[in-house]
Amino acid sequence: MVPIIIAVLYFGFFSVLFGFMSRRKKATMSEKGDSTFFTASGQIGWIAVMCSFVLAPLGGGHTTSLYENQANIGVSAVWWGIMAGGVFVPIFLYWFGPMFRKLKVQTFPQALGKVFGPKIKIFNSSVAPAAWLGIAMSELLGTSTAVYALCGGKVSYAPGCILIAGALMLIYIFFGGMLQASMMNVINAVVMIVGSFAVVAYVGGAIPGGYEGVAQHYASIGEAFKTDMFSFPPAVVFGTIIPCVVLHVLSVASEHAMYQPMLAAKSNRDIRRGAFLGGLINTAACIPWVVLGVTGTSIAVIAQKAPILSVPELALQVLPPVLIGVLMVALLCALLSTGSGMILAISHVIADDIILPLTGHKQGDKNYKTISRIIIVVVTAAATLPAMKVTLLISLFFWCFALSMPIFVNYLIGMLWKINRKAAWINLIASTAVNFWWTFACPPWAGIFNFAFWPVAVTTIVLGIVLNLILPGEPGLLKQMEEKKAGS
Repeated sequence: MVPIIIAVLYFGFFSVLFGFMSRRKKATMSEKGDSTFFTASGQIGWIAVMCSFVLAPLGGGHTTSLYENQANIGVSAVWWGIMAGGVFVPIFLYWFGPMFRKLKVQTFPQALGKVFGPKIKIFNSSVAPAAWLGIAMSELLGTSTAVYALCGGKVSYAPGCILIAGALMLIYIFFGGMLQASMMNVINAVVMIVGSFAVVAYVGGAIPGGYEGVAQHYASIGEAFKTDMFSFPPAVVFGTIIPCVVLHVLSVASEHAMYQPMLAAKSNRDIRRGAFLGGLINTAACIPWVVLGVTGTSIAVIAQKAPILSVPELALQVLPPVLIGVLMVALLCALLSTGSGMILAISHVIADDIILPLTGHKQGDKNYKTISRIIIVVVTAAATLPAMKVTLLISLFFWCFALSMPIFVNYLIGMLWKINRKAAWINLIASTAVNFWWTFACPPWAGIFNFAFWPVAVTTIVLGIVLNLILPGEPGLLKQMEEKKAGS
């Protein structure tokens, strides 16, 4: 009961506090209507921008999927987080985010449409949310593991904890929107880092033999590689490290959730200012969860359970109730922040790029928030129900990322090099077809290249270069904008 009380007090207090603060701040905004719900009307400074963005790609990718994946490859799973924080975060905050703001659009599909025309925007608005929904599902599953621990393992992981997690996600975002979420993310970032590292320190002294005993256990069963983060067998290099670098840079950057903090920022300076600090935080945040996962699966009774429950089971067996509450709050800080960001992003795109054009409503109308909240409920339900059938998070992540990668590759080509609509369409259709082929009918000779990432990456990059070398087109949009600005 103590862990539940800690979680309720934490999220209840700060949700009410920041909800009240966001309402007061909204009252001073000059923007008409309810359009601030998704974008916060450019009102947040660099710390909130950094925390919101850093937490956006943390979630299940840096926590749940890693302590699930460590059961196979050990602590080298941490390279997912190291590459994301050290490469993706600085690149996005210094380059992709400010570049997006130059287009003066509200969603990523609108940005793609500005480069290649309205038809491709419809394609993006229809296909990309499916990939983002998969990420939202993974965050719900991660949240379910936290619920499992908070309930002392007495509620079934599926469907009980998953349904509770869906309700928590809905409550977390339903009443606040982007402004409240950005405020909440500042305190969430602090609690996640401090809480998880504090528990790692405690566990090292609480388990027999400490972490040295964990290393000795794996060595005794011929799996010493599981405690060596510099163990680089081909499965780790080609199955984790390379895909994580490329997929984060070329796939996660197409998720609208990444751009919502950019739209909410006061200026480009407020985006760039936290680039390197944010990268360090993003990198460090994943380390405790991998350590705890490897520690958990070194205990025989925990190793017999599903790897996704390794950390919750370790918490229930080793930690006192107060620290169970602290650790699960730290986990929820990442998962609820990412999950809510994904659901807000999906709902934002569906509202602005699909529903509003069909109904004739506009952003800022008095019914805008009502429509938005209905969509949020539907999207949350759409993520919760199929989540009960997911068996392995890493596969879900990579499929979603592979679906998004061609979209961003074509966006970059159109922004920086050349705009050719025919080349973009051929690339998107071919890459999507390859993704479905490799996902649902992967050839037996694929070996360690069984993730759809590999054939999709080769297809979209090769076609992007070759087609645009062969076919004529217009100069990239950024160059056109610069020429127009110079001539005006």
